[in-house]
Amino acid sequence: MRAWFLLFILSIGAGGFFALLVALARTPGIADFFPPQLFYHWLIGHVDLALIIGFLSFLVSLWYRTFGLRPLTYELALSYGGAFLVFMSALLGLGTPVHNNYIPTIDNLVFFLGVVFFGAAFFLSSLRFLKVAFPLLFKGELLEAAMAVSVLLSLLFPVSLVISFLKTPKLSETYLYFESLYWLPGHIHQFINATLLLSSWMVLLRVSGYEPPRWLRYILFLLLPFPVLYFLLQLFVDNPLSDTVRTITTSGYALGIGVPTLIFVASIFKSALSLKSFFGRVALLSMVMYVFGAFMGYLIAGSDLRIPAHYHGVIASILIALMGLTYHYIQELGYREGLPKLIRLQPYLYGIGMLFFTSGLFWAGVYGAPRKTFGTGYIESFKVYVFMLIMGLGSVLSVIGGILFVIFVLYSIIKRYELGSEEKTQP
Repeated sequence: MRAWFLLFILSIGAGGFFALLVALARTPGIADFFPPQLFYHWLIGHVDLALIIGFLSFLVSLWYRTFGLRPLTYELALSYGGAFLVFMSALLGLGTPVHNNYIPTIDNLVFFLGVVFFGAAFFLSSLRFLKVAFPLLFKGELLEAAMAVSVLLSLLFPVSLVISFLKTPKLSETYLYFESLYWLPGHIHQFINATLLLSSWMVLLRVSGYEPPRWLRYILFLLLPFPVLYFLLQLFVDNPLSDTVRTITTSGYALGIGVPTLIFVASIFKSALSLKSFFGRVALLSMVMYVFGAFMGYLIAGSDLRIPAHYHGVIASILIALMGLTYHYIQELGYREGLPKLIRLQPYLYGIGMLFFTSGLFWAGVYGAPRKTFGTGYIESFKVYVFMLIMGLGSVLSVIGGILFVIFVLYSIIKRYELGSEEKTQP
């Protein structure tokens, strides 16, 4: 568990570094100081490291904690090597950035090798856990059942990606090629994130002394039909970007993820309100952030900043939950004893920052601000200007919260290893 857990910390830290650069490059007054040719590399580095490699690494660490087993050397070599190659391709501005959805891509061999290496490590890990996870889908505890669902979806994801690679014709338009390549596999990936979020809430509530009702295990099965449907569409549909497929994938988010997750929140929210522990409060904050982000998703109309406002709200809910779990695990694993008062405030600093960030993006989108656009040249009204300033303020607060998180966790881990080395050298 430790190795995959550490990879999560490093990936989140690297992704947060790129996120700061991206946010500053879109903030009025200071955007002119950043080179526009690197903007999309940084954006891709942020998404791929923090929101894909980081989240999946944490999920694998949860598998090891829940199911046992020990990580194999080749898994770790592939996963760490892949993450490093993705980081370097974004940092050095290699190749051509392609801002497609789901797995933003840098059209360069170094980046592709990084994706393949990490993807292979993730797939082989999920394959190892299939035998022990599958029986727990029906007879395990609530958390074990959630982990079992995540293993099944994690097998579908890379297999779907390989099938998509074999089926997708090489198009003259690079963006359309990668958009087609990742469209259906990327939607399966979002269901994996949903299992990660639900599992994180379960652990946070458990360590706070509250066990969610057992009947909630049945809502976990609602997470399976749409990914299976996406997988079948991958096999039999020639154009994954057709209007019909887009309607199905959009419905999958609203029904396949939104409904079971909101049912979970509604069923335990009142009990979560009564929890006084730090971890229970973090779970509650994460739930509020999720509901906020999901609500914005149901109000999307067109392609503007309301889209990133929605998914940043949902992603922030996952990050808040993972931050809380990380504070629990660094104590459980012996890296730290207790949490300072400042660190107990950190999730709220990050959460409030993301509320400002997503609110600014959402309302700027309402007034027509486009997504994935460098600089501030698109700002044509004072209202958009104000909302983008709110976005910039929120990004600074959330990044400060993220930096506090990464520095504290890395310091705790490094300090513990130093103390361990000193103890070994003492006679």
